[in-house]
Amino acid sequence: MKISAKLTLLCALVGSISLSGAEITADNLAETPAAPAAAPKFSAAAEARVRALENFMTATKSRNRDERFSLFLEVLRDDPAAIPPRNYIRGMVDTRADARKIARPLLEISRANPNVPGLAALAGQMCYAANLPPAEYLDDIRGILDGVSEPDKLPDDEKNEYYNIIGAYSSALKQVRDYRTGTHYFESELDREASAYRSMLLRFAVDFEHFFSRYGKRDSRWFGLADSDRRAAEKRFEQLFTELESLEKDASPEELERNIDFYLSVGRPEAALRAAERLVKASQQPSNETRYAYVAIEAKQFDKIPPIVEKLSKIDGWKGVSQLISINSLIAQGKYDEAQKEIGQLKVPIARDEFTLKVLEAKKDYKAMRDELNAMEKRLSPGVDVDLANALRQLIVAEKLRDVELLNRVWKLLADTKQIESPDAANSVGYVAAELNVRLDEAAKLIEEAVKGEPDNYAYLDSMAWVLYRQGRYDEAQKYIDLALRASEQELARGVIYEHLGDILLARGKKAEALAAYREALDYAADDDFDPARVEAKCKKLE
Repeated sequence: MKISAKLTLLCALVGSISLSGAEITADNLAETPAAPAAAPKFSAAAEARVRALENFMTATKSRNRDERFSLFLEVLRDDPAAIPPRNYIRGMVDTRADARKIARPLLEISRANPNVPGLAALAGQMCYAANLPPAEYLDDIRGILDGVSEPDKLPDDEKNEYYNIIGAYSSALKQVRDYRTGTHYFESELDREASAYRSMLLRFAVDFEHFFSRYGKRDSRWFGLADSDRRAAEKRFEQLFTELESLEKDASPEELERNIDFYLSVGRPEAALRAAERLVKASQQPSNETRYAYVAIEAKQFDKIPPIVEKLSKIDGWKGVSQLISINSLIAQGKYDEAQKEIGQLKVPIARDEFTLKVLEAKKDYKAMRDELNAMEKRLSPGVDVDLANALRQLIVAEKLRDVELLNRVWKLLADTKQIESPDAANSVGYVAAELNVRLDEAAKLIEEAVKGEPDNYAYLDSMAWVLYRQGRYDEAQKYIDLALRASEQELARGVIYEHLGDILLARGKKAEALAAYREALDYAADDDFDPARVEAKCKKLE
């Protein structure tokens, strides 16, 4: 039987398409030289697979991103279990705008195919990345999780996707600050017998409790008879973390590496240091010694640094690394003069510049930082554009020093080199102008362009709210600050946004709500741009 070249290629590539004898009629098998060749009769499922493959091949060749997204979605509609298009989609999504294009269609396909964990995992991840309201997908994710009675018996590839679904579920619950639903879920899952699955769930539960120990509700329940969500999470976190660390005795070097990162992420640098010590004992590689040193700096165990520095400095190719460890340790200890001496010994000029700036920033010596940035700018080769990273640093310095002249100079440089067309540059210039209360109309236009480019960027939305506040347009500022809060629900750096919310509410005469916003801001003191003392002063004034 002769098949067209196109179908021959497709059948070869599909591989898994099999045609039963019933799907090929007797007429197809009979060869009649005078009659035209008959096309094979595919089942509906086989036709869907062939169509999926055609779309997949077209998508991989297309240079149009929207068309590629559309075609990959069509592939998953026809072949929900297909893995390659899921991987392509993950690789293509760079921004929240990308995620928004595909999140809801993926969720729709996943709903129609609840038995495909990989599809559900991708849908959940894209919904979260797109910052969709969790109410749109939380029930779907929970339904899939509850539909698997024995997750510990899933094949490894499906189990990994199942973990991704749990991660999406946990993240969405954090986003809506629903502590009790999440803690009940993890408690029920942790009732299972010891297994690799239970160990992984323990990590998810520790991370969940850590988040709510910092950002849970403070109000006690049952008229003060029951702990607040925050207090309950603190107790549960300590209990679960102790259990998790106790499982580390027989961990492999790879597992110890993962544990170090995880312990640091949940604010346990001492435990991370213990894991790093075990890692060095298990494998005394220079890279492990380096890892141990940086964890020691994080844990403020500075006495452990000199022996590591001395040891690494004697190993070929590691002297430079030992210098960087020593400098970082000295900066962390506030020994800036000693750090600067060691910085002067670095052979690479860029490294000297970067560490000098790091020292000045740690000292909050913004005047010296301004001079250093100016010197770095002058050292650029003739004809080289203004270094955007340094220009953005200069804007930070202009804000800290309230230096309008520096702002205007950097503004002009970025405009002359057309780098101000970058959303980050436009937003940064506009925000600093708003902070310094100058050129507000121009600043508003710059930030507006940045927002048009990335309408879900919480930093840009906050900047827009702030420039409107400076212009006295408080109702409009309120709309943008609300959008910024919605867009930043997944973020931890929200202190400045809540402070701006308080300022806007206060300007609108809502003192009680402003005080609540300022108090909320104090939960996000880890925000690098946030000044807790300034907000505490605002709270005291209102109280």
